Amino acid sequence: MSLNKETRYALDYHEVTKHSETSLLTSRHYLDFDNKPIPFKIYLELHSTSLPTSFPTPQVNALSCISGITNKGLNDDSESLTSQLGTEPTTKSTDVINDIPYVDFSSLAEVLFFSAGITREIKYSYGKYYMRAASATGALYPIELYVVCDDISPHLDAGVYHFSPADFSLTEIRKGNFRKYLAAATANNRDVERSAIAIIFTSIAWRNAWKYQARSYRHWFWDSGVIAANLLATTHAMGLPTHIIMGFLDDEISQLLSLEDQIEAPIAIAAIGKGSQENIIVSRQQDTRVDRIPHIPVPNIRPLSKRGEINYQEIWALNQASKLTSIQEIEEWIGVAHRHKPLLSAVSHHSQRNGSNNESSLVIASGDLEENVKASRGLKETILWRGSSRKFARSNIPFSALKTILYSSTRGVPLDTLKNEEDSLIDIYFIANAVDGLTPGAYFYNRNTSATNPNTSVVRVKEVVTSRNISGYLCLGQTLFSDASVVFFLMTDLQSVLGSLGNRGYRSSQFEAGVIAGKIYLAAYALGIGASGSTFFDDAVTEFFSPHAANKSTMIAVGVGVPAYSAKPGKILPARLSKEQLLTQNFG
Repeated sequence: MSLNKETRYALDYHEVTKHSETSLLTSRHYLDFDNKPIPFKIYLELHSTSLPTSFPTPQVNALSCISGITNKGLNDDSESLTSQLGTEPTTKSTDVINDIPYVDFSSLAEVLFFSAGITREIKYSYGKYYMRAASATGALYPIELYVVCDDISPHLDAGVYHFSPADFSLTEIRKGNFRKYLAAATANNRDVERSAIAIIFTSIAWRNAWKYQARSYRHWFWDSGVIAANLLATTHAMGLPTHIIMGFLDDEISQLLSLEDQIEAPIAIAAIGKGSQENIIVSRQQDTRVDRIPHIPVPNIRPLSKRGEINYQEIWALNQASKLTSIQEIEEWIGVAHRHKPLLSAVSHHSQRNGSNNESSLVIASGDLEENVKASRGLKETILWRGSSRKFARSNIPFSALKTILYSSTRGVPLDTLKNEEDSLIDIYFIANAVDGLTPGAYFYNRNTSATNPNTSVVRVKEVVTSRNISGYLCLGQTLFSDASVVFFLMTDLQSVLGSLGNRGYRSSQFEAGVIAGKIYLAAYALGIGASGSTFFDDAVTEFFSPHAANKSTMIAVGVGVPAYSAKPGKILPARLSKEQLLTQNFG
């Protein structure tokens, strides 16, 4: 029986996992480093196929890929901006279907590496530490990627595979063509039916729960969202259309991937590219059933921790309550999402409803973006430079950099729950500490005015003389976020979202916030500055931005600023760890 409409599960979970000064002071949790989980899922017995290391790299201007800008996405007075961004695919293929490059073995390796591959190897006295292309809260890397594909001849047979960044390989879970099964499990989603490949995101709960306990369910969607931001930017550079699907039958996807119950669970599906004409699935009628597939035992993997795992039932109670259990339920869920447009259709009257005498508007003009576009990095360079800044210099950033980050990160996320590009579940608030030409204070980004025009506005909702103290305090008192030039708080009207989408709306809003956070990361590094994500005091953030943000809940926070140290870029480092190393190495 579906519990999705019983929204008390999401509301109770959100309430019980809020951070406050009291919750931190009374917590007895400590980090047991001797029982820290390893960052890789290592199958003990299954066959693996090495991915090629000589894959193409995305050379297109990063800002065009982050925003997903096309010529059709900008109005006529922005032609010079469009030409500077450049929208030509970086991957050229002799095998092209209707002007869309075919996904071959090499391009699959490119997508996987720049989404979740290893870019840095750091040696410590206690072992080696491997950083990846996308960030992860606590650098614990709980997200796993699986590939469902037809034959990628002659290198890869049709099947279901797990991506291993440790040895840059694909481990075979199932052999055979399961794309029809996958399409049926998404209620015959047309993007899945017509895709060349699908990449499924899952989370291994214990990896994050080791540090963040029950609150780590939120991190499932933050961490998968930032990977999705990398994936979307990379496939855009390659000219591959990509859509993210969150409406699927959870249990059927778990069975497909042979996941262990209450250990690992699916989060989202990325449908990538256009399949060859003979392999495109055409649904002649809507079947309300999903065919059974052969049961296979859960494969043996290397234990994550020396002394076992702690199972936080709050996580699994909400995950169970937010499952979709029938094709009819998926169709209803997507239909409601498209009809209700739960959030930003109401943004335009927020200032009238919750306004204050402190409000004023500042216009962001499209022409201000061009100089940053000219000077910004390519996508390959941006992803290799990306890290999580550990110290900011308290230096000012140009107002044009802030404008560029806001614009590039909010051009829409191709989610099945969002009918149009301008729709969103997320509102962006921020504290400006050190931005040239911008008075320190608290601001709201009115993205509705930029849905069809890059001219947009930020609205000051509060003047804050000691904004640095406030931004650091709200991010659990961390000085890193006092030192940041800007701290973004991505918020949602949770009651409205849950009222429309049920408990699964909690997943959707957290995931979309994660994607936007990932885009903020990439846009900042494209401009040569830094970024870092943060958790926060939930109710204190809402109170601070009220009355404008009354009844809104924070999903994630991201600080941006000038790093106070010189960092080195990562490398195209598809690690080739041996089986023995994977089974015995201490990963830090």
